Amino acid sequence: MNRRHSPSRSTFLHSFRRHDGGGVAIIFALASIPLLMAAGMAIDYSVNSNARQEVQNAVDAAALSLAKLPLDTSETELKAKGDAQVKLALSKSGIGGLVVTTVRDGDYIRVGITGNTPTSLTQLLGHTQLALNVTSTAKRSTTNLELALVLDNTGSMKGPKLTNLKAAATDLVDNLFKQTDPAKPNALKIGIVPFSMTVNLGPTAAGSDYLDLGANSSIHKMIFKPGESGANRFTLFTAMKRTWAGCVESRPTPYDVDGTPPSSLYPDTLFVPFFAPDESDNDTLAVNSYMDDLPNGKRDNSLTNRERQGLTEKYSKNTFKIGASDRQGSTGYLYGPNAGCEIQPLTRLTTSKSTVLNAITAMSVSGDTNVPIGLAWGWHLLSPFAPFRDGVAYDDLKTKKFIVLMTDGQNQSTYNNSENRSYYSGIGYIWQNRIGTISNDMATRSKAMDDRLSALCANVKNSNVQVFTIRVEVTEGTNEVLKACASKASMFFDVKDSSGLPAVFKAIAEQISDLRIAN
Repeated sequence: MNRRHSPSRSTFLHSFRRHDGGGVAIIFALASIPLLMAAGMAIDYSVNSNARQEVQNAVDAAALSLAKLPLDTSETELKAKGDAQVKLALSKSGIGGLVVTTVRDGDYIRVGITGNTPTSLTQLLGHTQLALNVTSTAKRSTTNLELALVLDNTGSMKGPKLTNLKAAATDLVDNLFKQTDPAKPNALKIGIVPFSMTVNLGPTAAGSDYLDLGANSSIHKMIFKPGESGANRFTLFTAMKRTWAGCVESRPTPYDVDGTPPSSLYPDTLFVPFFAPDESDNDTLAVNSYMDDLPNGKRDNSLTNRERQGLTEKYSKNTFKIGASDRQGSTGYLYGPNAGCEIQPLTRLTTSKSTVLNAITAMSVSGDTNVPIGLAWGWHLLSPFAPFRDGVAYDDLKTKKFIVLMTDGQNQSTYNNSENRSYYSGIGYIWQNRIGTISNDMATRSKAMDDRLSALCANVKNSNVQVFTIRVEVTEGTNEVLKACASKASMFFDVKDSSGLPAVFKAIAEQISDLRIAN
C-alpha cells in the first residue's frame, strides 16, 4: 500500500527559501539604500566639516596678519593681500568656487570666504556639493606698548655684528611704528639701553636726584677713605677739570637686581657715578695710572697700592701725566676717571621714531659684558617709579611692556695681574665683592654675575614685563641663563650667525604684534 508522506517543517522552510530568495534579496537591497545614503552623507559632511576648520584657520591667520599692516595700507592692497594669503593657504584643499572677501571697518578687519566641497553618495539625492561660508574678524589693537631694547655694545660686537644689530633693530622699530595709529600719541613708546660693563645716562644727568650726589652710598667707602674731604665723585671730576661722561655703577646688593626706587633716605638705593680711580704708581701692572699718587711730590712708602688709588687729595692737586686722547694698551680705554665709558647714552621712553632710530645709528662698542646692569636699566626705563617714572603702572590693562635683551657674550669680569685683580667696571674692582665673589677665577666670576642676572630676570618678569632674549654667536658657556630669562620658550633665540639678526628681530616684532592684539 503506497503512503503519501506530508512534508516536514525543515523541508517546507527549505522550499520557501528556494522559491522566495529573490524577494528577500530585493527587500534587503531596498532596506540598505537608506543606510548607504546615511553613510555617504556622514562622509560628505565630515569632509565639509574638516574643510570648514581648515578654512577657519586660514581666515583667522589672514585677519590677524592684515590687522598688523600699516594704517596707510589702501583698500585695494588690503583686499589683494587677503585674497592671496587665504588662497595660498587653501591651495591644496580641493575647495571649489572659492571667493575671498576682505572688509575694513574702523579698527576691525573681517575676512570671509564662500565655497563648496564636492559630495559622493549624497549626489543620489541631488546634492552635488555642500556649501562653505566662514568669516573671521580681528581688531587692530588699541593696547599701548612700552618697549625697551637692551643691546650689547661691548667690544666683541665690533664689525659685522654691530652692523647687523643696527639693521635688525631699525627694522623692528620701523615695523612697530607702521602699525601704530598716529592719532593715538601714547600707543607706542620705545627706549634704548646700549650696555657694556656699564650703562651711560649721559653727562646731562649730573645733578639728578637719583644719583648719589652726597657720596653717601657704601660704594664710595670701598675705595676712598671714609670721611676724607672730596670723596664725592662729582667733586673729584670738578677738581680735575674733567666732565663726568655719564656712566653709572651697579647698586649694592640687593638693589642691583630689584626695582626699589632710589631715595636719599636709603643711600645704597642711589646710583653712584662711574669713577675709575688713578691706580698706584707702585703697581707695575696697573692699567689706569694717569696722575702721580701723592700731591706735591710727597713720599709715603707706608701706603699700600689700594690706599694710594683712594687718596682724594691728589685728584685736586695733581695734573694728568697722560694726554686726553691716550689709551690704555691692554684695554684700549681712554686713561682717566671715565675709562671704559665710551658707549652711547641710553634713550628714555619716547614716542619719537626719529629719536629712537638716531640712537640706534649712533651706537658704538667698548668694554666687557655686564648683562645685569643693562637689563636693570631696561627695567628702569619701563618703570612707573624713579629714576625716570616714564612707564605707566605695571597693572595698567591698556598697556603691555616688553624688553628685548640681546648679547653676544657671557657675563665677564676680566682678570689681570695688577693689585686690583681686575679692570675697573660697573661692579668696581673684584676685591670689592659686589657680585658675591672675590675669586680670581673668571668662570667663578661669570657664574656669580649669572646668578645676579637670574634673580633680576625673575623680578622683571614678576613685575608684568615680558622678556625676549637673544644670544648671538656665543661659542662658550651655555644658553641656560638667557633661555630661562625669556618669558617663554618661543621668546628665546640662539643666533649662530649675526646675519640672522634681522630675521630674529622681525619674528620678535610679529610676536609683539600678536601679543598686543590678543587682549
